[in-house]
Amino acid sequence: MQEEIIVSMTTWKPRMHNIPIVLDTIYAQTVQPDKIVINLAYDEIVPENIQEYIESHQIEVNFVPNTKVYKKFLPTLLKYPDACVINIDDDCIFPPNMIEDFMVMHKKYPQFPISGNKVVLFGLQCHCGNASLTKYEHFGDSLKAIDEDLMQNCTSSDIVYTYLAAKNNHPYICSEGTYFDNVMQDFLEHSPYTRQVIEVDNGIIKSFQYLVKRFGELPIQLHNYVPDEYLATLITRQIEITLQSVVEEQRVLSEEKVRSSSAYRLGKFLLKPLSWGRNLLKRNK
Repeated sequence: MQEEIIVSMTTWKPRMHNIPIVLDTIYAQTVQPDKIVINLAYDEIVPENIQEYIESHQIEVNFVPNTKVYKKFLPTLLKYPDACVINIDDDCIFPPNMIEDFMVMHKKYPQFPISGNKVVLFGLQCHCGNASLTKYEHFGDSLKAIDEDLMQNCTSSDIVYTYLAAKNNHPYICSEGTYFDNVMQDFLEHSPYTRQVIEVDNGIIKSFQYLVKRFGELPIQLHNYVPDEYLATLITRQIEITLQSVVEEQRVLSEEKVRSSSAYRLGKFLLKPLSWGRNLLKRNK
């Protein structure tokens, strides 16, 4: 039986006009989704022209509590637990092969959620809010633990999904094609999405600390659940919090400013947990 593919997103008033631009790139995909779902807050007002677009394309709209970024695809996963749900952002355009790439990777590694971003945090491939493929089974019933207290304490939903999947022994892996820093373009000229600088702030650290305190430490032998060939890729993958990616490729910050930034310092610290992977590969040779 072929798995249902659902593209899920959310938006709000300042970005509502982006819907046709974003979704036109989904309708141009080489592999088409079976359904597109937009989750909106109860009090959101949809402009007439956007409503016409939604109706003409038979897009499913669900009005849900305003859980902000959490309503992007969590309500969709809960409603369609057997589907492959691809979350997308409301301010990005997507290359026509994105869904196809995700599905190829999913068929190869069905037990893992797939991120469209190559950022690694706390030794884990991180969920990508711009585009990722997930299924309910990757998280299990832990999704039902995402309550008001968690959302208030975890401002980074990406860390929440990353942690919960890993806790369920289904850590994220990265798509062979990434759609964050190479292809995707943000509509806002000065948006950080257009840079290869990932600003890791205290919110991410506090979110991770909250999750560990509430749900416990992650499995020590987590790498046993990751395919060997993918582990090698993960270890050698360039993390985007580096001096080279900022200075040589983007040239948006001076070397002195980068070295003094919290993102750079924390990035060097977060590389350390990957040492176990290198040692593992050496032992298996």
